[in-house]
Amino acid sequence: MKGLFTFLVLIIVLVIAIIIGSRNQELVTINYLIAQSELRESTLMAIILSLGIVIGMLTMFGSWLKLSWQVKSLKNQVKRLSKED
Repeated sequence: MKGLFTFLVLIIVLVIAIIIGSRNQELVTINYLIAQSELRESTLMAIILSLGIVIGMLTMFGSWLKLSWQVKSLKNQVKRLSKED
């Protein structure tokens, strides 16, 4: 059920992104520290959305990894304590 809900939210976000992207076709000048480029607003929004998703996934992966190590440690501790009895 949770996976279905996540999938539906993802589809809704993608549809909204496509609608917004199709309406923003103007060129925008991006100034970097050492360079400058022109991109369409829709392309810029897609790049920023992708970067946000990647950063969010990396952050959540770090938290998930830490929690899985804690679970493994606690399971080993429970095994060790149950053998002592």
